[in-house]
Order: sequence, then structure tokens, then C-alpha cells
Amino acid sequence: MVDQALPLWTSTAIEPNTNAVYERLTFSGEPDKAVAKRIRVQARQMFSFCIAEEFGWTGSNRRLVSDIWRFTRLHGHHPEHQHSYAHLVDASNQTADSKQDLYDIAFHLLAAGARYRLYRQTIDIRHAERLLAHIDEHFAADNGGWHEGDYDAPVRRQNPHMHLFEAFMTLYEASGDGRWLAKAGEIFTLFRKVFFDHKDGVLLEFFDHNWQPALVDGQTVIEPGHMFEWVWLLDWYSSLTGVKVQHFCQRLYQNGLLIGKESSSGLIYDATTPQGEIIHATKRSWPMTELIKASLVLAKWQPDIYEQKAADAIELLFQYYIEPATRGAYVDQLDGNNAICSDVAPASTLYHLIVALAKSVRYLDRSGLRQSSPN
Repeated sequence: MVDQALPLWTSTAIEPNTNAVYERLTFSGEPDKAVAKRIRVQARQMFSFCIAEEFGWTGSNRRLVSDIWRFTRLHGHHPEHQHSYAHLVDASNQTADSKQDLYDIAFHLLAAGARYRLYRQTIDIRHAERLLAHIDEHFAADNGGWHEGDYDAPVRRQNPHMHLFEAFMTLYEASGDGRWLAKAGEIFTLFRKVFFDHKDGVLLEFFDHNWQPALVDGQTVIEPGHMFEWVWLLDWYSSLTGVKVQHFCQRLYQNGLLIGKESSSGLIYDATTPQGEIIHATKRSWPMTELIKASLVLAKWQPDIYEQKAADAIELLFQYYIEPATRGAYVDQLDGNNAICSDVAPASTLYHLIVALAKSVRYLDRSGLRQSSPN
């Protein structure tokens, strides 16, 4: 992260004239200048650069973060709602898709929380408050949670709510304002009552508008990577509230491996059924980062087992996704035979890598195992 990734993503991956984040790099490590930019990627990179500065993996990123946010407000603002954001700008930074998307908004809230935690500027927490008020006014659903956005979505997803959960806890820790923790509590209730399948012990992804499980192409889709992601989020929520979550964490972790792990490699499938039938045999890199984080949660209870599982996941991440890529970048996705099938490095993946690193460093610090600097 210190010697390779951050030097690349804070220089080559930044558009010179605007200081916007390029959407992705090519396999050779050059920016893909022709592709459109998702505005949420600007937020994800602001968050990542704040984490890097907090941990001392870079010098001050304040000017860069400020420049990215300036670009986001100038080019990514929604044409009709001043406190919200469009989805996409084209290569010339003109609005290409003005839809408001709940998943996008979760990352704008997360970035605001990270900026406020690091720089303590009131403007960031006020921005988050206005954005929350906006989604509460326009997208809150009578039966819990929020709708997908201002467009006609065929299904409702747990994924945006998962990242809102993360954003609300970040904002609570940064501000101490209990309203953010209360919002996180609403999502925890959704997890218990809707997202978690108590019978099969899996995380459901898609629902109809009444929060009933929805089929996609005739199948119940499970993403094992998200099951691991919820493990560390639930553990974090427990640390803030005292709510007992160990039983959820253990079931999600064990079943995630049971249905999601390719036995020959140890890598994680992109999608399966609750019974472990493979829906998508492709394997993206980010589920490995979530397996690292989830393993470290369980290592607090059984370090002799799960520290090794975290280490094994780190080894696989490097073997399959980092070492084959250009210096500082990464492989995004492998096919069913574990050959590279996506030869670009999305900027958005840095978020997963840097959080996994942060959780690893914090675990080592708490355990008294780390004797050298973070790099």
C-alpha cells in the first residue's frame, strides 16, 4: 500500500486538469481516459485516501481529497437536488446519467464521515445531515429501509443498506451524535428480520417491494463475499451497542465458506445458491478482502484457528490478484478456471483493499503482534 498502490492511485489515477479520480486503470497501469466516471467512485477514493492518511501510509491528502470533493460537487451534483448526486459523468465530465442511487449515496455519506473524522470540518457533517434528510424525505420506505433511488428498480437490495450501515457507524464514531447510531440500528433490525435467512444461515440479496425474497433468473442469489462483509460490520455494531452478534457472525462465516469456497483454490465464487450450487463461477478480488476481515473477527474468539485463515486469505489475494498485476494495481476478476477475465483495475477496489489492511493492522496492534511499521 505504501510503496506501490497509494503512489499509483494518488498520481497516475488522478485526472490532471480536474483532480477527479479516473474510473479505472488498464492492465498496463495507464488511466482509461475514455470511460465514463461513476460519481460514487470519487467518494470511495476520498474515503480511501482519508484512511491512508489516518494510518500514516501517506503524507497529508487533504488537498487531494478537497480537490476530489470539489470535482464531485461541481460535476456530480444532481441537476434538480442540490444535496444529492447524479450517477455518472462521461469522459468530458458532463452528466451522463442523472439517476439518484441509494448505493451511491451510501458512499457519499461514508466519505463525509471519513473527512469529518480526519479534518474536523463542520461542513462535512452538515453535508451528511442534509444528505440523510434528503433520502429520508424522498426514498424512505414505509416497510423499512429505503427504496433503490429515483428510478423504477425491479428489486430491492440489501447491498445499499449494508453500506449505509457502514456509513452510519462511521458518522457516529466521528461525531458522537446518537442519531447516526439509531439509523444503524434500523438497518440492524432489517438484517435480523429480512436480510438474514435464519433457516439456511445465509444472507439474501434481492427482495420484492414488500421485502419478500425475490428470485433472479429463477434462482435465489447468494453472494458469499457479502456474507463475510456483514461479519465485520455486525461485530463493529456490537462494539458500539453491546448487542450480541457472535451467532450471526459464526453462521455467516461458516456458511459463506461452505457454499462459496472453491475447494481446489480456496478462492470465493461471485454467486451461488443457498445450497452451494454455482451461479457465477467467476471470482472477483474483493471477496478475498472481506474473508480477511471476517477471519479477523472470528480470530478474537479463536485466534489459534482464524489468524491462520486470515493469513491464508492474504496469501491467496497476493497470489491471484496482486502479484499478476502491474505494480500498485490489482486483478479485478478471474473466470471459472481462475484465468484473468477482467484486465482492468477499477478504482473502486482500492476501498476494499485499504479497509482490509486497516483491519489487519488494528488486529495486530490489539494483539501485540505487530513489531514493525505498517508498511
